[in-house]
Amino acid sequence: MTFNELIFFMLSMVKQSSQNALERFFPQLRKEHIHMSQQAFSAARKKIKWEAFKELLETSVSGSYQEKYTLWRGFRLTAVDGSFIQLPSDPALIKYYGALGPEKTAATALASVLHDVENDIIVDAKLEPISRDERSLAEEHLQALMAMDDFQRGHRELILFDRGYPSYELVKSLQDKEIAYVMRVPKGFVSEEKLGSAIDRWVSLGKSGQAVRAIVVELSSGEKEILITNLEENEVEHAAFKELYHKRWGIETRYKTLKQKLELENFSGRLVDNIKQDFYAIMTVSNMLSSCVREADRKVKKEREGRGNRYEYQVNVNHAAGVFKDRLIRVVIEDDPIARRHLMKEMIREMERRVVPIRPNREVPRKGCNRKARFHHNHKSNC
Repeated sequence: MTFNELIFFMLSMVKQSSQNALERFFPQLRKEHIHMSQQAFSAARKKIKWEAFKELLETSVSGSYQEKYTLWRGFRLTAVDGSFIQLPSDPALIKYYGALGPEKTAATALASVLHDVENDIIVDAKLEPISRDERSLAEEHLQALMAMDDFQRGHRELILFDRGYPSYELVKSLQDKEIAYVMRVPKGFVSEEKLGSAIDRWVSLGKSGQAVRAIVVELSSGEKEILITNLEENEVEHAAFKELYHKRWGIETRYKTLKQKLELENFSGRLVDNIKQDFYAIMTVSNMLSSCVREADRKVKKEREGRGNRYEYQVNVNHAAGVFKDRLIRVVIEDDPIARRHLMKEMIREMERRVVPIRPNREVPRKGCNRKARFHHNHKSNC
């Protein structure tokens, strides 16, 4: 297996047993005569640093922003969120990442993602031990954002944060970097005495004295939540904040796609480096898939203009992920650029065939559930 073939194989979302995946991979390369054992694959992947896949993610980000993309009122709108990632039960992984559960036997890592919610692009991603805290990872996302070539060029940055992130230090860091933000804050973070009965007022935070704009938003349930921001009234009016903060839901759905449709937690190895390789490979694949879906969505929207449909429609991401997985290798191994472009068009055309309506203001209540592993490392699927 050449270096390129190894990378292609690991990007092809191997979610079945490695041996079965290898048997199906080489015929796609038109190399039916080659047979490779799982042990040989494991030895080969040890020669590749996991940082190589992180670089692939960075390349997918820069490539995505070379395409046509959407801004929100002149802002690149991103959101930060973390999520626990279930790992194979292995002592080495528990030692490195940590574990959850009553007896601390469920190996678990902490993922943190900076996600462009308007364009469905994973801008930066981290996989760390669960001993890390989300605020420090958010600060690392800020550094990665500032290192991008297009940082604050032709647009401004606006980041959405959930109520687990507010701190005086993070607010000061954002303001020092001149990055706009909207944070949902827990009760008591903003003094009720300073806010009073106002629904939109500039206040100072605690002993730090940092000036923030406090926004009171009423949810459909009647519950009131407080947002803080450094956006001026002439930049974003009060009435826009409820819809603006709701856009943070995009990062929740991205985690759902990563875990359920792309099977992020279905890892192909048990070593620390294997986990990181798979993690960044899936982040890269996610951006590649999003790029195809954006193109397919543009064509769906153009095709349905003037039809008088009750709802707008978008590509069914679950179907698109399946199409992408089935056809990715055929596209990337094609040397002829004209033939490769044709295969890409065919893949996107297939994605266009399955669409779902976009229902505005739809709310789906969260359901609590006990933690159960979705994938068992010793019982891989054969398909």
